[in-house]
Amino acid sequence: MKIWAVAFLLPCILGTSGCGSMRWMSEKTAHTSSCAGWNKIRIRPETALYLAKNDFSAGIDIDSHNLNGQNNGCWK
Repeated sequence: MKIWAVAFLLPCILGTSGCGSMRWMSEKTAHTSSCAGWNKIRIRPETALYLAKNDFSAGIDIDSHNLNGQNNGCWK
């Protein structure tokens, strides 16, 4: 009986644990104090192409960093 309870509850817990992890992508905050030390990462098109071919996750991380700063109003 305990195995069934764990088998049922574990996916529920894991599914709800990250429900707010991407909230920053849709919500815009008006707090400029969250922008302290936050700089936009600028890369050349050649670098973006290299990252797309060789290190896709790094390109995604840079893009999400820039999107987060833009959504927080740190830059336009």
